[in-house]
Amino acid sequence: MLVGTALSAHGQQFNEAATVPFGSFDFIPTLDVGFRYDDNVTRQASDEIASFTQIISPQLILLNNFGASQARFGYRLRNERFFSSSEDNYTDHFLSTGVEYELNVRHRLDVSFDFEDGHEQRGTGFSILNIADSPDTYKETDLALQYSYGAPGAAGRLDFNANLASRDYDLNTLPGRARDRGINSVGGTFYYRVGATTDATFDIIRKVVNYNVAADPSNPLDSTVMSYLVGLSWEATAQTSGFAKIGHEEKDFDSSLRDDFSGVDWSAGVTWEPTDNSEVTLSTNNDTNETNGEGNFIRQRDYRLVWNHRWLERLRTSASITFSEDKYEGQAVEFGVREDDLQQFNATAYYQFRRWINFELGYTFDTRDSNRDGIDFDRNQLLLNAFITL
Repeated sequence: MLVGTALSAHGQQFNEAATVPFGSFDFIPTLDVGFRYDDNVTRQASDEIASFTQIISPQLILLNNFGASQARFGYRLRNERFFSSSEDNYTDHFLSTGVEYELNVRHRLDVSFDFEDGHEQRGTGFSILNIADSPDTYKETDLALQYSYGAPGAAGRLDFNANLASRDYDLNTLPGRARDRGINSVGGTFYYRVGATTDATFDIIRKVVNYNVAADPSNPLDSTVMSYLVGLSWEATAQTSGFAKIGHEEKDFDSSLRDDFSGVDWSAGVTWEPTDNSEVTLSTNNDTNETNGEGNFIRQRDYRLVWNHRWLERLRTSASITFSEDKYEGQAVEFGVREDDLQQFNATAYYQFRRWINFELGYTFDTRDSNRDGIDFDRNQLLLNAFITL
């Protein structure tokens, strides 16, 4: 992993960015500059706000490779200015650091820390039902540790994972502070070789969710989640690679006034490469997420299809379509439990004009259809972006 998710650059870049020696590190500066058109900035069913925007996103990365190990530091800023809706302007900051350390062929350690000073756009998250005057800002931290035992290709391998994450919203009111939460998890995955390129996998994950403040002290949202999954993972064989896991999840609330959940959990992804220039990926997930203002929690199911293709040495495209279903358990509406059906289509072309500059032209359409009154929307976006390196 080069850098954390929050710092990752475009997945369709053609060449590695040039580096500058900085002591024992490689210094990698990059810059994204773009213009976007959004015909429904706040994702509304009516009275839509349309606006052109300007995006500036510089990124700085330091890398130090020592043997099979790597240390990394990164910072990215993303600023977007809305020409017709200044209320939606924002500046986000992302910081990431980590070490991937290989003690020997059987022992590996990966430690990372990510910090985000970010925002939720109006019409998302907690502002789906009540549009605020400005984006909802927050601070988020994520400390992750993974210890791996077993040589690559061994009959048995084990990954142990621990994660400490928190999100604190900047709104200093009782409703605002009641959204602040910490999520701590521990778990492990055991890999057992069942073929030349195939492993059987067994996962156990325990997650504890604690909210800093309860809007109703007699009925908090705190919970404990247990997940048990079995599956297969395989490396490239017959032009395919991927994984598939299915199992059982239990979400037990500390409050006896909230209904616990017990059901199926799954995650799968398969990549097919019909030619050297083309790649198709199909993925699906079924999981539970924390509430964004309604219900006890959200049961989310999604399916995604992605096609990446290299037409010429300098020209690539990516197209994807995603279908999602969100069920707000514990939130009744006129027609039963609230259900949101979401769809998104994206098509993007990448052109390498010079070694140090890539252009991106993209279109995105997304929509929400809900049995909750007043939150349906359709949204179109156009993006022209330049990715500049040394």
